Amino acid sequence: MDHITASDLERIFAGVADAGPYGCFEYQGVSLGLYSDEPDLLDWFGTFFGGYFTVTANEQTDAAVYSTQDPAVFQRLKEWATSRGRPRSEYETEWAVDGRHRIVHSREVDDAKGEVEENCFVLSQPGRNVLVASPGTAKDRRRTVKRSLRNLMKLLFMERGWFPFHAAACVWNDTGICILGGKFAGKTSTLVNLLARPGARLVSNDTVFLRDGGACIEGCGFPNKAGLRIGALAAYPRLVDWIGRTTDSFYPQMDAQTYRDVVATTPADELGSRPEKIVLLATELAAQLGVPIQHVAAIDLFLVARFDPSVERSRLVPVTDPQQIKECLAVNARSLGKEKQDFLQSFFDVDDQALRAAFDTLLEEFASRVVVQELWQNANTNEHSAELVERLTRQLHEHA
Repeated sequence: MDHITASDLERIFAGVADAGPYGCFEYQGVSLGLYSDEPDLLDWFGTFFGGYFTVTANEQTDAAVYSTQDPAVFQRLKEWATSRGRPRSEYETEWAVDGRHRIVHSREVDDAKGEVEENCFVLSQPGRNVLVASPGTAKDRRRTVKRSLRNLMKLLFMERGWFPFHAAACVWNDTGICILGGKFAGKTSTLVNLLARPGARLVSNDTVFLRDGGACIEGCGFPNKAGLRIGALAAYPRLVDWIGRTTDSFYPQMDAQTYRDVVATTPADELGSRPEKIVLLATELAAQLGVPIQHVAAIDLFLVARFDPSVERSRLVPVTDPQQIKECLAVNARSLGKEKQDFLQSFFDVDDQALRAAFDTLLEEFASRVVVQELWQNANTNEHSAELVERLTRQLHEHA
């Protein structure tokens, strides 16, 4: 096997840079470059991150991803990593070429589908450059590169003092509202319910970054796809109509007849647990509901969604104990340990322990000042939920 040097790896980076288009994704002071030897990849990601990140030609970046579909490059990197490297996890092998370059080979097995997906990554310091060699399908490659881009974007945000939070957020009645809740609690459907009201603005549908804004907690939106299950979708004729007529949605959608068949054959109290859903980009969701995207907002209210199929009218329950407030918010804090491609974290001076400590400091500062309310509801009580939240926002402004 031939000997590999840092110069060999840098030539691979340069080859990808020369082979196709380049774009820099910029947002909130973060800049991340993307080089690819695949012509359509930049446009695909420009659409996916649209509404938040702007694509420019800036080459002065905080980090960069280089994507190649060349199977020969992948095979060379795989041979070098697997023959000389050491296991870093059950699915990954890593070889440190020198103090500035590492190669990681990743092998994931999907037992249900009987498929194996392999990728190789080259990590290069000091420029935080990542080469992704993905020999699979275009769909597989987009998923892998998207994960690299998103992880680096999030880490760059954290480097600037933002904390990742699994939540939705909007502005309604000039009130910044962060919507929390566990799986199937109804975060997205609660968000859509508020966005369907006049004067609403979308901040984020799934991931919000929080930070100390001095007098308040600030929330910053982040692009992600929104999944609306059939139980929630039935309440919004505008989105149902969109299913029937759209021909250019970013993701494939169920057809209108499938939607009608499921609704017609499923008891109303079981619709909320159906697995089918439509998937929209944040820009698509905003366009269909006719609302603008607001990137940053002062968070005045944390709304904890609680799904209760038995209620006939929604109810708001205040959470006032500082310790309970901390617990409510801490549940939705994102953990670095759960991220795939965690080797990218080596570019940054950040870990879960430090992140948790900083987040605890934020909660200590604001736990006695933020308004937290549990919203008990279901898909049949949307109108009453909106009435309660509207009344609450007015009260907040009266006491401001």
